Amino acid sequence: MNFSFPIAFLLLLTIPYFVWVGRPRNTAVRRWREWTSLGVRIVILLLLTLSLAGTQFVQAADQLAVIFLVDHSDSISNEQKETAETYIRTAVEAMPLNDQAAVIVFGSDALVDRPMSGLAELAPIQSAPQQLQTNLAEAIQLGLALFPAGHARRLVILSDGADTVGEALEAADLAAAAGVEISYVPLSQSVPDDEALLTSVRAPARVVEGETFRIEVTAESTTDMPAFLRVTSGGDVIHSEEVQLRRGVNNLVVRLRATEQQFARFRVQLTPEFDTYFQNNQMAAFTEIVGPPRVLIIAEEGAVDGNGEPIPDESPQIQLALQSAGLNVERTTPSDLPASLAELSNYASIILVNVNAKNLSPRKMDIIQSYVRDLGGGLVAVGGPESYGMGGYFGTALEETLPVDMQIKDQERFPSVSIVLIIDRSGSMGADEGGVTKIQLAAEGAVRVVELLNDFDEITVIPVDTQANNPIGPLSAGDKETAVNLIRRIGAGGGGIYVRTGLEAASQALASSSTQVKHIVILADGADSEQKEGVPELIRGLATEDVTISTVSIGQGPDTGWLRDMAEIGNGRFHLTNEAANLPQIFTQETTAIQRSYLIEERFFPTLNSNSPILTGITAVPPLYGYVGTSPKDTAQVILETHQGDPLLASWQYGLGRVVAWTSDATGRWAIDWVQWNGFAAFWTQTVRWTNAQEQESNLEAFVTYSNDQAILTVDARDETAGFVNNLTLETNVVGPEGAVENIPLQQVGPGQYEASFVPNTDGAYFMRVAGANESSDENGETIGQTVGWVLGYSPEYASFESNVGLLESMATTTGGQDLSAQETAVFSHDLPSEPASRPIWHWLTLTAVLLLPIDIAFRRLVVTRQDMQNAWAATFGRFQTQPVAPAPRTEQVSRLFQAKDRAAAPKAAPEPSKDAPPPIQRQDAVEQAKPQPKKEQPSSSPTAKTPPASGTLASRLLEKRKSQNNDNN
Repeated sequence: MNFSFPIAFLLLLTIPYFVWVGRPRNTAVRRWREWTSLGVRIVILLLLTLSLAGTQFVQAADQLAVIFLVDHSDSISNEQKETAETYIRTAVEAMPLNDQAAVIVFGSDALVDRPMSGLAELAPIQSAPQQLQTNLAEAIQLGLALFPAGHARRLVILSDGADTVGEALEAADLAAAAGVEISYVPLSQSVPDDEALLTSVRAPARVVEGETFRIEVTAESTTDMPAFLRVTSGGDVIHSEEVQLRRGVNNLVVRLRATEQQFARFRVQLTPEFDTYFQNNQMAAFTEIVGPPRVLIIAEEGAVDGNGEPIPDESPQIQLALQSAGLNVERTTPSDLPASLAELSNYASIILVNVNAKNLSPRKMDIIQSYVRDLGGGLVAVGGPESYGMGGYFGTALEETLPVDMQIKDQERFPSVSIVLIIDRSGSMGADEGGVTKIQLAAEGAVRVVELLNDFDEITVIPVDTQANNPIGPLSAGDKETAVNLIRRIGAGGGGIYVRTGLEAASQALASSSTQVKHIVILADGADSEQKEGVPELIRGLATEDVTISTVSIGQGPDTGWLRDMAEIGNGRFHLTNEAANLPQIFTQETTAIQRSYLIEERFFPTLNSNSPILTGITAVPPLYGYVGTSPKDTAQVILETHQGDPLLASWQYGLGRVVAWTSDATGRWAIDWVQWNGFAAFWTQTVRWTNAQEQESNLEAFVTYSNDQAILTVDARDETAGFVNNLTLETNVVGPEGAVENIPLQQVGPGQYEASFVPNTDGAYFMRVAGANESSDENGETIGQTVGWVLGYSPEYASFESNVGLLESMATTTGGQDLSAQETAVFSHDLPSEPASRPIWHWLTLTAVLLLPIDIAFRRLVVTRQDMQNAWAATFGRFQTQPVAPAPRTEQVSRLFQAKDRAAAPKAAPEPSKDAPPPIQRQDAVEQAKPQPKKEQPSSSPTAKTPPASGTLASRLLEKRKSQNNDNN
């Protein structure tokens, strides 16, 4: 036996006290019962003490636990996986009753597919581990942690033995030390006769524009064969040639010329004449081509506002200003903006010119945010009537990136607003878009409206299909939590949207409102807007009450034109969108538009608030005629302010990048005097150059090597004289193929050399931005940085095709295992020693003590006579007896009572007995009365008491006798 808390045995020292207190003190008649009760109490105390001590019973059981380790890495084909699953299913079906089995699936990591269970059946394997590597060690360690106590233990590995990471032999030593047997079932694969593969592609980390450089390619082949080598960049083929592969290793060189400044990705493709696996025929490398910074301007072409009027294009003036300073400027539209971090990394800075958020998908805004924050890119946002809060930036990733908030904090500048949102909840709004239903996106837009409104505003949300369904409000925007909770419960209904029904409900909601501004937004399907009759007249009636109406059409349809006309009648704006994901931006844009305080169109002169390199050499600026109102963020630097104290020019450091916000425009609408100003080009050139200051020469050279499941980033830092730069504080942001970001500090490992490592889980392109500073550069406000790219071309499992059964044999020999490929029934053979297991029995001890407690009480409190035993026997078993049972004899006292009862019931005149009859038996009380009684002295003042005659019933006579005795005693 084992004890978890042996200190509890100190309670046994109290036994002498219990013996002293509970020893028998009564007569010898009941002494045996008291001694027995005392013994039971001591047993109870002993049982409770053993229970508190955590008593465990140690016993070795004949039970076996088997864990199957199944290889699901890329080197295992689907046929081999099916073979392994069939083998396990056959073995489990023959598992003995008391045995257990579990299944672990492994690749780069290990997952438990079936926990330890005694069920003699196997469900289909569903787990999907990372398949890039084979890590036997991790699978073995997970298996060792999964075994239950008290069982013999066996691991069965089903794999090709091609272990690529980890220390499998060390894990086998741990298993042997723990008494676990490792057996195996080899999943052998044949080496392909005809196979060619790329093993490495190396390109220089940085070259100068116009320079000729080399890409070194290494390929392996199992036989002599011709092949075709192709190099692409940006989707274009920049080099192709036929090569002759020899058996073994082939070193190939491709010479290229750096044409323009960019972060170029070169993809190398090998097409052999004979091949088995295509997955290993492609690899890539990155090279940074250094040259004049490239700037990307994003602006609309031929765009119109909500009223259908053309929006002035601001980009030409800015583009000419930057080109005159020698910058390489390119232009694109929001719809053509690449949603790829690799393509955006080609540019030093991005300029958004009066761009509406609804024209940028959430994915593109996320890419811009990552480009600035994680790769150190620059961003300049130029204002206009379609930008900032007026452009629906509120609550987006773009607002997070900018140094200003879309809300103006001064609520006194705003009129009170009552807004009604009529939301289409017809069946089409239940359609899925990007994993979210359209009605959920519309509800999210309504939530953003609530967050954007001031506390004294009102909001009403009316979901409509064929009728208004559970309208929300009017509610005060001050109770945002209640409004948001109700709005997010809105769900899709059926049928089309009845526009007139929705407008009538909105009219009722606004009837009692006393706010200064009243506005209605109708969200409807462009192909399913019904009940149009009477709507124009209703809108005109609302317009006479200063109620404005805007419409939003989801999708182009036969009702789109009608919705546009209704917005024109209602003095509002019309929005057309094919994606429900734009609804939050449209709703917030409508909210800021009706408040009008966000659009300030007045002549003013900017005020200098703080110095900045952006204004170097600029001592005076011309006036402006408008801007979009915003509020500065806490850590932002406001360089220029407006006449109302709002930020006009603000900047900040966001992650590794720099961002500038200009809340006015760059056209003849608000900045007509600035466009004609001779300092216009210098102002915008210095603004853009400040955002890409980190792209200056930093004398950092970074490259990535891949080994043993780890990518190692190495950075060499040198000064202008090629000397080592030590004691730098460097870190890197690693951006994976799926956009996940990991921040890793670099450690100095040698003179001027720094390293960091990470584990790539997915094949594809990885971008690393190395940034840091030393003491001297940090004092000047300068930082150093370098961007490097690296590609995990294909899984290392495709780099080798030979099984390693020898590794499996070595692990089996270490632990006493064997090859079980042809012995499914031997998997559960009981030829292993069982490990003694400790089983807790405290609960049984406690239960026994509880059961003994009533026995102890019975010995001390209950008195059971022989007559009680006879009565209990008669009551329990008497009815099963065939002969009647004689009644129990009466006691003498009870007999006398029954005789007295009989005499009392007899007639008073009894017949005289005959002479021959025996003398009658006298009653006890009569005998006592016949005896001479001693005379008692009576008090002189009282007469002598006379004894009444004995008459009446026995009970009355007994009562009289009791009274007489009481009188004598008195």
